[in-house]
Amino acid sequence: MNKVQNIPQGYKETVLGIIPQEWEIKRLKTIATPIKTFSYSRDKLSDNVHTLTYIHYGDIHKSGEKYNVRLDTDRLPYLIDGMISDSEINEIDFPKLQSGDILLPDASEDYDGIGHAWELLNIGQQKVIGGLHTIAIRPNPKFVLLGYGSLMFYSWPVSKALKRIAQGTKVYSINFNLINKVRILLPPLAEQRKIAAILNTWDKAIEKQMQLVEKLELRKKGLMQQLLTGKKRLPGFSREWKKVKLGDAAIFLSANSFSREQLNSVKGNILNIHYGDVLVRYSSVLDASKEDIPYINEQIGYSPKDYVNNGDVIMADTAEDEMVGRCCEVINIDNIKVVSGLHTILIHPIIKFTPKYLGYYLNSERYHKQIISIMQGIKVYSITKDALKNTIIDIPCIEEQAAIANILSLCDHEILLAKQKLSKYQWQRKGLMQVLLTGKRRITNNYGKY
Repeated sequence: MNKVQNIPQGYKETVLGIIPQEWEIKRLKTIATPIKTFSYSRDKLSDNVHTLTYIHYGDIHKSGEKYNVRLDTDRLPYLIDGMISDSEINEIDFPKLQSGDILLPDASEDYDGIGHAWELLNIGQQKVIGGLHTIAIRPNPKFVLLGYGSLMFYSWPVSKALKRIAQGTKVYSINFNLINKVRILLPPLAEQRKIAAILNTWDKAIEKQMQLVEKLELRKKGLMQQLLTGKKRLPGFSREWKKVKLGDAAIFLSANSFSREQLNSVKGNILNIHYGDVLVRYSSVLDASKEDIPYINEQIGYSPKDYVNNGDVIMADTAEDEMVGRCCEVINIDNIKVVSGLHTILIHPIIKFTPKYLGYYLNSERYHKQIISIMQGIKVYSITKDALKNTIIDIPCIEEQAAIANILSLCDHEILLAKQKLSKYQWQRKGLMQVLLTGKRRITNNYGKY
């Protein structure tokens, strides 16, 4: 006997579940057309102004919670002039993007990145093209309102469908031919406008909080520049700092080479700090008792090398940009086994430092200038232990180290609180999106109420 589903008044049953009566379901190919994109890599781009603004798939992935890009305010790279001839750019059918167009990355290393859509807004007179590993589509304004375009990819049924059709193992990929049959939920244009307006309120709160986080991080950066160079001395301290080679202040222990596939979130016996964890967090201190760090998968069989001790510093020895050499000091390891993972250098102090000072110092801009001078490579940069041994660190007395570390720790705490509030806003927005973009919660005739 079939189970009879109770359908609320004003709703209807569809292949995508129960939705409002006025809503439609359409295949993507019937409401949008694909637009050609280009495949120039990062080394063909510039931060200086050129003719064509170029949106690389990495910019979309790095944007986090952003669902649109405003060309009048957001900063994007340019394609270096000459890569595409002026005559080609001036052709009528040259695929310049316009406000309302949507870009999706066609490649992602994780499921979360699949279908992360950007809608382009406020293009004005700028010439913009889609870049490497992007899919560009132009919605039909008869069906999709300006400002709503990217949102249609974030409803649960659509997001699930995109993840289901993504191909690959280590890198997931999609293309327009794969996604053109995906069913899209479409409210009436008037309701699209109200949904977009409500979510835009959250966007503004998120943007304001992001600006606060950035302001606090810049303040910390400025304090690090002053306090870790001795340009600004704290009251009561005047003793001269010692200059010591890093190789005389620390030894380099063995790191492990476990790949992401050999790690998981299931609790195990040993935490593994991968170089990606260092680069993503980009924090001078990593609290092993609180941070979300993956475990080594015990089913693979392993023989870890040296364990990390409290006060050890884990440094990324490779990166695609000048983030190489960024590091974090590990604290609160008590009763936890931790190892240093793939593409990291494990630095173990052999002279006394106050907790956190070495992590802050090795992440300072003053020290990073030395990293830049010893890094090797072109597209991917790397550093070696032998080169690191000869870098110079400045060491104040223990008491001044503690005073400096305390001030920077307070900065970290303020940044943490601001980021937690930002995360709260982002989760609220996600929850709101799922009830509004699926019709589970409707907007009344009174503007802004839902």
